[in-house]
Amino acid sequence: MSERNARRAIPPAPESEDVRMNRNVMSGGTAFIALLALTAACGGSSTGDGTPAPSGGTADQPATLAVATDARLGNHLVDGSGRSLYYFAKDVPGSGTQAAVSNCDASCLPIWPIFFNADGVVAQGIDATDVGQIARSDGSTQTTYKGFPLYYYAGDTAPGDTRGEGVDGIWFVVHEPSYSIALLSKPNESASYLTDGDGRTLYSFSLDTVGTPTAAPVTACTSDQCTTSWPIFETDQVTVPSDLVAADFTVYTRADGMQQSAYKGHPLYHYVGDTAPGQTNGRGIPGWQTIDPTAL
Repeated sequence: MSERNARRAIPPAPESEDVRMNRNVMSGGTAFIALLALTAACGGSSTGDGTPAPSGGTADQPATLAVATDARLGNHLVDGSGRSLYYFAKDVPGSGTQAAVSNCDASCLPIWPIFFNADGVVAQGIDATDVGQIARSDGSTQTTYKGFPLYYYAGDTAPGDTRGEGVDGIWFVVHEPSYSIALLSKPNESASYLTDGDGRTLYSFSLDTVGTPTAAPVTACTSDQCTTSWPIFETDQVTVPSDLVAADFTVYTRADGMQQSAYKGHPLYHYVGDTAPGQTNGRGIPGWQTIDPTAL
């Protein structure tokens, strides 16, 4: 897998109860030396059963998963001590019967330790039914939120730190409410691509007329056959990771009266052949492509 190789050395975060339970962070001088040599390259894979996380006890127990507010990033998930939680763009989100797949392997985990509480998760300010867990291939268990595996960042040394946001363009805090538009990236590719908040891939069509600041886009996908295969995407609530700019997303009215979202003037679509998050089965179909934000 191709990844950005430039990275500053990060001293390990103080070991908390959550991290001790996972035993995924090296300790003492060994961890410091290892972190100097590691990058965020994460090419392994894990599978899980996608089972719901245990409730964690009675309502008067302290929360182990909650929502905090950051002046720059807005509302995002934290653990019970206020430590920020992240999602990895190279993971495959879970959905329905498809369990999430973590692609943060042994070379990645010292910098991005997983979040899991063996005593169960007590949710505060979020829907507990959105919390689940996966069994990883290394034998550990990891908590998921709305299908996304959750991680810490070793460079966050205090509650409220969000230093992991945007690292390598593939690590982002878990926004709550969820991002309406997000980023994913294939494990063996360097480029990211746009998805909706559930991780369903968004596409552009080369025959469309790209919009400008003074003229709306014009879609060439107007037939019933086309719109059935390529359903339009529309959201009027734009919440995005920090590597994206909300103002680059607009909504315009098509000739058929439907509302459609556009990115930098490019109308956005789903593909009916993508049946689960992270799939890009529309790639290679003439005229259709996934959207790398850095390429526009």
